Amino acid sequence: MNKLIQNGALPLLSVNDIMQALDFTRIGEHKAARKVIPADETEAKLLNVLGGEPLNVAGIRNRADLPIERVSATLALMELKGMVRSMNYVAVREEQSNYQAGTETG
Repeated sequence: MNKLIQNGALPLLSVNDIMQALDFTRIGEHKAARKVIPADETEAKLLNVLGGEPLNVAGIRNRADLPIERVSATLALMELKGMVRSMNYVAVREEQSNYQAGTETG
């Protein structure tokens, strides 16, 4: 056992020892450090519009009163940053179109 400790092993005698060894004692600090900080006014406005329930891009646009292209671009960047998750995408297509994979129209 002394050899293990000399090689860097930690003696784990209690649950608190395990918590300290795995750095679980700082979970609150880690959560606080991950708070979202918007990079600009658009991100701040979108974060204020968004909540825990999914909302489609059109609904977000309407509530934020911003141009759809700005909302879409900002949401894409926010998703890459891990600030939001996309959960409500819908395929948009023309009524008469019948798309097939692997075929070209010309």
